[in-house]
Amino acid sequence: MRRRWQSRGTPVRYVSVLLVLAAACACNPKPAVREWSGFLHDYSRLQLGGPGELPFVYRNPNARWASYDKVLIGPIALWRSGTQSLARIPEDDLLELVAHFERAVRTSLGTAFQVVDTPQPGTLQLRLAITDARASDPIVDVRTVRPTDAAKNGKTGPLGKELSAFIDVALIEGEIRDGVTGELLAQGIDRRASGAPPPLPTWEALDRELAFWADGTFARLEARAHGP
Repeated sequence: MRRRWQSRGTPVRYVSVLLVLAAACACNPKPAVREWSGFLHDYSRLQLGGPGELPFVYRNPNARWASYDKVLIGPIALWRSGTQSLARIPEDDLLELVAHFERAVRTSLGTAFQVVDTPQPGTLQLRLAITDARASDPIVDVRTVRPTDAAKNGKTGPLGKELSAFIDVALIEGEIRDGVTGELLAQGIDRRASGAPPPLPTWEALDRELAFWADGTFARLEARAHGP
């Protein structure tokens, strides 16, 4: 999304996930304990991000970013607290949101990496989710969108008020691993900054914001992998 999603002082206004991009300083204190969704396998590595970083971030100091030229993008998921937690939002709108997000991610990463369907040497494996759940919830409802679905033309026109309000408060969680060994390379959590602009009015505005977010979020990853 054209960088109105913003992580701590950066132009981004939604909290994104590619902690990969932010060089998390080892001296940063641990984030205050809170209950995350459970999408990430291990939240204990996260540090509070500094200026220009994601709010919560971890980057493996031993990662050899320049050795990666491919990316495997797993289906992006929506994690919510039971099937009724977002009952006011049409189910197809929620799935469209996930599809629009995945399309923006694939488009952005496809400019610098070869997007592949199976793990192989030199592959980054990416997992992303939009989350509105807590690990202690009795039921966590998960919805995913396949890449073929994300490739279709999405909705246009006004966003529903309930969906727009959900976008304002949802988190984005994500991690990057080595596609062959499974070693964790980076992970992070993004959230919308306080005082952000009003909710998005249309699907077209959402697409612009997602594209800007993805481009900005993955720019540092691309620099690490393809820089000098």
